[in-house]
Amino acid sequence: MGRYSRGDTKAFEALYARVSPRLFGYLLRLCRDRQHAEDLVQVTFVKVHRARDSYIEGAPLLPWVMAIARRSFFDLTRRKKVRPEYLSHDGAVPEPEQKEEGLDNDLADALDRALGRLPPSYAEAIQLTKISGLSLSEAAEVLGTSKTAVKLRVHRGYKLLRKELEHFARHHPLDEELTQ
Repeated sequence: MGRYSRGDTKAFEALYARVSPRLFGYLLRLCRDRQHAEDLVQVTFVKVHRARDSYIEGAPLLPWVMAIARRSFFDLTRRKKVRPEYLSHDGAVPEPEQKEEGLDNDLADALDRALGRLPPSYAEAIQLTKISGLSLSEAAEVLGTSKTAVKLRVHRGYKLLRKELEHFARHHPLDEELTQ
């Protein structure tokens, strides 16, 4: 990003290749629609391009980009005046197309549904720290809050997530470690 902000246009390709997969995963979890997530990745990179002069060289890149993506998502949601869940043509909430790597489909579906039932602030804190892999400091920067607040949201979110997954564990006894 430092090279790109100094005018090296070839650095953009490396930047895009490095950041876009994680950014797409984050946005897919936010909007739960593949096409909207792809569009938001493009919108985010347009905004990154426009804001490249404001990037502080040496600062963590991913939180900066994810904060831009998060604001873009909320801008889109406000513009469309819809809830964050995008409905399919038949009015049903579509299931995310991307599954958790290493999890069977039933477990991944249960996890996605359980995350969807959490308060948005808890779900987003979990997504940023545990799924996207950001540190507490980085997630706090994206969310515009403190590390302590993120840690508290993750902790409370886990407690609620555990309750949501108890039903799944009762029907899938081999997966009881989920609620531990």
